[in-house]
Amino acid sequence: MTDPRETSGPGRQPCSAASRARAGYLAEAGSTLLTCFSAETHACIDANAAFADLIGVPKAALVGRHLSQVFEPQCLALIEPFMHGTREDRQEQLFELRIRDAAGRVRDFDVILLPYAPGGAVLELCLVMHEVTRFRAMARMAHEAAARLHRFMDASTEGIVFQRDGVIVDMNPALARLLGYVGQDIIGRRVMDFVSPDYRDIVIGKFRRNVVNSPYEVTLLHRDGYDIPAELVSSNVEFDGEMLRMTLVRDIRARRAAERRMRELAERDGLTGLYNRRMFLEQLPARIAGLAEREQTAALLFIDLDRFKQVNDRHGHAQGDRLLQTVGRELLTFLTPGDIAGRMGGDEFAVLLTGIQPEAAAHRARALLARLQAAFDFTGLTEMAYASIGLALFPNHSQTADTLRRQADQAMYLAKAQGGNAVRLYAPAD
Repeated sequence: MTDPRETSGPGRQPCSAASRARAGYLAEAGSTLLTCFSAETHACIDANAAFADLIGVPKAALVGRHLSQVFEPQCLALIEPFMHGTREDRQEQLFELRIRDAAGRVRDFDVILLPYAPGGAVLELCLVMHEVTRFRAMARMAHEAAARLHRFMDASTEGIVFQRDGVIVDMNPALARLLGYVGQDIIGRRVMDFVSPDYRDIVIGKFRRNVVNSPYEVTLLHRDGYDIPAELVSSNVEFDGEMLRMTLVRDIRARRAAERRMRELAERDGLTGLYNRRMFLEQLPARIAGLAEREQTAALLFIDLDRFKQVNDRHGHAQGDRLLQTVGRELLTFLTPGDIAGRMGGDEFAVLLTGIQPEAAAHRARALLARLQAAFDFTGLTEMAYASIGLALFPNHSQTADTLRRQADQAMYLAKAQGGNAVRLYAPAD
């Protein structure tokens, strides 16, 4: 291809043969597509091989063709406004063009439209086209990936947040809902603003050590001031051309509630809400050891319901269950901080009163007996339901949980043997 600015003619400056040869070689050998056409008639004057290959005709066949015979109508419609602008202001025009080549492939180009105006009037227009198909495809893929990510973020029920240097740059609606905010109220704020003070050092440590793909639990702060237990897992992702830290935020309140329920099922008696036998016997040695270390005293009460079998036989098991539930409610109300109570099985219960002096233990036991009797009266079982309570003291009677338990149990059975509805303090002679 010959550069129109290097040919001889009226008003044109002659160039050396070497310059013309060099320009011609570069125009033909390069990957840039070049074509020149008349500003007046829009007929093709010249083109290089790369442009001819795009159109799918030999170079010689292009010369003299009108642009409408070179470009498809939609492409020509895009080019013509720039041609008009170039002729008017004699300045180069930059634009983008998408063309379907001779093989049917859609290709993208960055286009420079150059005017040739040696005497002031624009005589020719030259299209310089740089193919950017691969780069545009990559950009579209990145844009589509970002769009897919945003759609995923919007649809996700889990919170998603992107942060740069500890500052939130993007997030999804689920996170805003979880924290009680509108999305724009969160963007631009520091991540630590939404983390409970007790957990901020943990989160900062994970960020500084660049811990990724490793879930951990924290407590977040709701806008209304209450705590939200959450699980976080972070990773580093490239987003819009920069590396950001992405964190998935999972609300674990339902999980915590389920875990509490599982613990309750494992630790609590389903009928009364008290510790079950296994849990009470597991807690008792630990509580006794703690009391011994603090040099505190305690009392262990074993309680048995008198005539409980008669209640079941005469009034049915449903009435018997209601009686057991009544005992459970009364024991839970009777406890003070540090005390524990459990259902040992059937109609037997146990209570550990901590920090109580020996002289006060029997008084508390009698008060409990009176409380239970009043509750039994309320159920209408006054003539049938009674309780017997056995009492053993720590450390007066024993310093071990197992021995103390046997002593309280022995005292309880002595109370029953003597007619029931009574409190019996363990005595070695028993």
